This record gives sequence, structure tokens and C-alpha cells, in this order.
Amino acid sequence: QAAVCMIDECEEESANCTSCEKGACSGVGQTCEDPDHGAAVVGDWTCTCPLPSVGVATAQTAVCTIDECEEESANCTSCEKGACSSVGQTCEDPDHGAAVVGDWTCTCP
Repeated sequence: QAAVCMIDECEEESANCTSCEKGACSGVGQTCEDPDHGAAVVGDWTCTCPLPSVGVATAQTAVCTIDECEEESANCTSCEKGACSSVGQTCEDPDHGAAVVGDWTCTCP
């Protein structure tokens, strides 16, 4: 009987397994870190969002935020998403951190 070959946390031929080696993070432009590549240690890998966005998740892709918005959200408003510039105004945001939301203001020209 043939051996079951493992690549990090996945059977070599498995299409349903996610890990750094299977491109779980790189497929969406994120960085993957796996502190233990042993086949016995599973689910310990993390995805990290590329700068300037922020976000980290364990054993799944991360939700990335840019300033106050999820990167992929079409419904979010912030300076980064053109909330003010789209109507010819200037946007000021004293803290661009993802944890500080609703602090931006629009100023008339």
C-alpha cells in the first residue's frame, strides 16, 4: 500500500486542505507564517495583511482593513475610500489606525 505523503499540514494530494504550503494566504496577497511545519501540528499558521492594511487571522485568511474600512467593502466611508474627495471636499483623519473609526471629517473648499 502506498504511503500518505504530507506537506506541512496537508495530505500531498488533498484539494480541500489549507496551509501556507497550499497558498492559503498568498492566493489573496497575504503573508503566511507557520511556526511549526510538522504534520502533527495543524491549524497554527497565520495570514497577515500587506501594508498599509492591517489584519491577522489564525488558520484562515485575514480580514484586512485600510484606515476604517475592510479592504473589500464597497459600503464603507472614510478618507481612504474617497468620502470627501468624491464631492470636492478635503478629508481629515487624525488617526488612520483601523481601531479608531468615525474620527474623520469633511471640510468644504
